[in-house]
Amino acid sequence: MDDVDAYLAGLTPAQRSALTAVRETLRSVLPHATECIKYGMPAFALDGKGVAGYAAYQDHCGYYPMSGSVIEAAGDAVSKYPRSKGGIQFATDQRLPVGLIRKLVKLRLAEIASVQNGKRTEYFDDGQLKAVGPMKDGELHGNWKWFRRDGTLLRTGRFSHGAQVGAWTTYDRDGEPAKTTRF
Repeated sequence: MDDVDAYLAGLTPAQRSALTAVRETLRSVLPHATECIKYGMPAFALDGKGVAGYAAYQDHCGYYPMSGSVIEAAGDAVSKYPRSKGGIQFATDQRLPVGLIRKLVKLRLAEIASVQNGKRTEYFDDGQLKAVGPMKDGELHGNWKWFRRDGTLLRTGRFSHGAQVGAWTTYDRDGEPAKTTRF
Protein backbone atom coordinates (compact mmCIF):
# COMPACT_ATOMS: atom_id res chain seq x y z
CA MET A 1 0.00 0.00 0.00
CA ASP A 2 1.47 3.38 -0.94
CA ASP A 3 1.43 6.48 1.27
CA VAL A 4 -1.67 8.01 -0.35
CA ASP A 5 -3.65 4.78 -0.02
CA ALA A 6 -2.50 4.47 3.60
CA TYR A 7 -3.65 8.05 4.29
CA LEU A 8 -7.09 7.36 2.80
CA ALA A 9 -7.41 4.02 4.61
CA GLY A 10 -7.05 5.80 7.96
CA LEU A 11 -10.10 8.04 7.38
CA THR A 12 -13.75 7.63 8.27
CA PRO A 13 -15.90 6.22 5.46
CA ALA A 14 -17.43 9.68 4.74
CA GLN A 15 -14.02 11.40 4.62
CA ARG A 16 -12.57 8.63 2.46
CA SER A 17 -15.49 8.86 0.03
CA ALA A 18 -15.19 12.65 -0.29
CA LEU A 19 -11.43 12.60 -0.80
CA THR A 20 -11.47 9.58 -3.11
CA ALA A 21 -13.77 11.61 -5.38
CA VAL A 22 -11.24 14.49 -5.36
CA ARG A 23 -8.41 12.03 -6.02
CA GLU A 24 -10.21 10.44 -8.99
CA THR A 25 -11.01 13.86 -10.46
CA LEU A 26 -7.37 14.94 -10.10
CA ARG A 27 -6.21 11.68 -11.70
CA SER A 28 -8.42 12.39 -14.71
CA VAL A 29 -7.48 16.08 -14.92
CA LEU A 30 -3.73 15.51 -14.38
CA PRO A 31 -2.91 12.07 -15.81
CA HIS A 32 0.77 13.03 -16.18
CA ALA A 33 1.21 14.11 -12.55
CA THR A 34 2.75 12.06 -9.77
CA GLU A 35 0.76 11.22 -6.66
CA CYS A 36 2.70 11.86 -3.48
CA ILE A 37 2.49 13.22 0.04
CA LYS A 38 3.31 16.94 0.37
CA TYR A 39 2.94 18.91 3.58
CA GLY A 40 1.50 15.81 5.21
CA MET A 41 -1.38 15.43 2.74
CA PRO A 42 -2.02 13.51 -0.48
CA ALA A 43 -1.03 15.63 -3.47
CA PHE A 44 -0.40 15.67 -7.21
CA ALA A 45 2.91 17.08 -8.42
CA LEU A 46 4.63 17.85 -11.71
CA ASP A 47 8.42 17.76 -11.69
CA GLY A 48 8.29 17.89 -7.89
CA LYS A 49 6.09 21.00 -7.75
CA GLY A 50 2.80 20.59 -5.96
CA VAL A 51 -0.25 21.30 -8.11
CA ALA A 52 -3.07 20.14 -5.83
CA GLY A 53 -3.47 18.53 -2.43
CA TYR A 54 -6.37 17.38 -0.30
CA ALA A 55 -6.86 16.47 3.34
CA ALA A 56 -9.44 15.40 5.91
CA TYR A 57 -10.13 17.09 9.23
CA GLN A 58 -12.54 16.33 12.04
CA ASP A 59 -15.43 18.41 10.67
CA HIS A 60 -14.56 18.96 7.00
CA CYS A 61 -12.26 18.19 4.09
CA GLY A 62 -9.94 20.59 2.31
CA TYR A 63 -8.59 21.19 -1.19
CA TYR A 64 -5.22 22.94 -1.48
CA PRO A 65 -3.83 24.29 -4.78
CA MET A 66 -0.36 24.51 -3.20
CA SER A 67 -0.43 28.30 -3.58
CA GLY A 68 -2.26 31.04 -1.76
CA SER A 69 -2.59 33.22 -4.84
CA VAL A 70 -4.61 30.56 -6.70
CA ILE A 71 -7.48 30.84 -4.21
CA GLU A 72 -7.48 34.62 -4.66
CA ALA A 73 -7.32 34.32 -8.46
CA ALA A 74 -10.26 31.88 -8.46
CA GLY A 75 -12.53 34.69 -7.22
CA ASP A 76 -16.24 33.93 -7.41
CA ALA A 77 -15.61 30.28 -8.30
CA VAL A 78 -14.68 29.59 -4.67
CA SER A 79 -16.86 32.23 -2.99
CA LYS A 80 -19.42 29.72 -1.66
CA TYR A 81 -16.77 27.71 0.18
CA PRO A 82 -15.16 28.57 3.51
CA ARG A 83 -11.55 29.30 2.62
CA SER A 84 -8.21 30.29 3.95
CA LYS A 85 -5.37 31.84 2.01
CA GLY A 86 -4.17 28.38 1.07
CA GLY A 87 -7.28 26.30 0.48
CA ILE A 88 -11.00 25.75 0.48
CA GLN A 89 -13.09 23.67 2.85
CA PHE A 90 -16.00 21.41 2.01
CA ALA A 91 -18.22 19.07 4.00
CA THR A 92 -17.50 15.36 3.96
CA ASP A 93 -20.91 14.74 2.39
CA GLN A 94 -20.21 17.27 -0.36
CA ARG A 95 -18.38 16.76 -3.66
CA LEU A 96 -16.25 19.44 -5.27
CA PRO A 97 -17.43 20.08 -8.84
CA VAL A 98 -15.10 18.76 -11.53
CA GLY A 99 -15.23 22.18 -13.22
CA LEU A 100 -13.96 23.88 -10.06
CA ILE A 101 -11.08 21.44 -9.68
CA ARG A 102 -10.19 21.96 -13.37
CA LYS A 103 -10.21 25.74 -12.88
CA LEU A 104 -8.00 25.56 -9.79
CA VAL A 105 -5.54 23.23 -11.56
CA LYS A 106 -5.43 25.52 -14.60
CA LEU A 107 -4.70 28.53 -12.39
CA ARG A 108 -1.93 26.65 -10.59
CA LEU A 109 -0.32 25.50 -13.86
CA ALA A 110 -0.35 29.10 -15.11
CA GLU A 111 1.28 30.21 -11.89
CA ILE A 112 4.00 27.56 -12.19
CA ALA A 113 4.73 28.85 -15.70
CA SER A 114 4.97 32.49 -14.60
CA VAL A 115 8.70 32.39 -13.82
CA GLN A 116 10.41 35.68 -14.69
CA ASN A 117 14.01 34.65 -13.93
CA GLY A 118 15.25 31.07 -14.05
CA LYS A 119 13.86 27.90 -15.56
CA ARG A 120 10.27 28.16 -16.82
CA THR A 121 8.24 25.02 -17.31
CA GLU A 122 4.91 25.19 -19.12
CA TYR A 123 2.33 22.40 -19.15
CA PHE A 124 -0.71 21.54 -21.21
CA ASP A 125 -3.92 21.54 -19.16
CA ASP A 126 -3.53 17.79 -18.48
CA GLY A 127 -0.06 18.18 -16.97
CA GLN A 128 1.83 17.04 -20.08
CA LEU A 129 5.04 19.03 -20.62
CA LYS A 130 4.52 21.80 -23.21
CA ALA A 131 7.72 23.87 -23.11
CA VAL A 132 10.81 24.37 -21.02
CA GLY A 133 13.58 26.93 -21.05
CA PRO A 134 15.23 29.79 -19.18
CA MET A 135 13.84 33.26 -18.54
CA LYS A 136 15.78 36.43 -17.85
CA ASP A 137 14.03 39.60 -16.68
CA GLY A 138 10.68 38.34 -18.00
CA GLU A 139 12.02 37.43 -21.45
CA LEU A 140 12.78 34.06 -23.02
CA HIS A 141 16.56 33.74 -22.95
CA GLY A 142 18.62 30.67 -23.82
CA ASN A 143 17.77 27.26 -25.26
CA TRP A 144 14.09 26.28 -25.33
CA LYS A 145 12.22 23.09 -26.20
CA TRP A 146 8.54 22.68 -27.15
CA PHE A 147 6.60 19.44 -27.09
CA ARG A 148 3.43 18.08 -28.65
CA ARG A 149 0.51 16.90 -26.52
CA ASP A 150 1.68 13.31 -27.07
CA GLY A 151 5.04 14.16 -25.45
CA THR A 152 7.15 14.11 -28.62
CA LEU A 153 9.62 16.91 -29.27
CA LEU A 154 8.18 19.55 -31.60
CA ARG A 155 10.78 22.33 -31.81
CA THR A 156 14.03 23.58 -30.33
CA GLY A 157 15.44 27.07 -30.53
CA ARG A 158 17.41 29.77 -28.79
CA PHE A 159 16.45 33.21 -27.56
CA SER A 160 18.58 36.19 -26.65
CA HIS A 161 16.61 38.63 -24.50
CA GLY A 162 13.32 37.59 -26.13
CA ALA A 163 14.57 37.53 -29.74
CA GLN A 164 14.93 34.32 -31.72
CA VAL A 165 18.58 33.64 -32.63
CA GLY A 166 20.55 30.86 -34.29
CA ALA A 167 19.19 27.65 -35.75
CA TRP A 168 15.64 26.59 -34.91
CA THR A 169 14.68 23.00 -35.65
CA THR A 170 11.22 21.50 -36.04
CA TYR A 171 10.93 17.73 -35.59
CA ASP A 172 8.54 15.17 -37.03
CA ARG A 173 6.67 12.79 -34.73
CA ASP A 174 9.49 10.24 -35.01
CA GLY A 175 11.97 12.75 -33.56
CA GLU A 176 13.72 13.39 -36.85
CA PRO A 177 14.56 16.98 -37.88
CA ALA A 178 11.98 18.10 -40.47
CA LYS A 179 12.93 21.74 -40.91
CA THR A 180 15.63 24.15 -39.76
CA THR A 181 15.27 27.91 -39.84
CA ARG A 182 18.05 30.39 -39.06
CA PHE A 183 17.53 33.67 -37.24
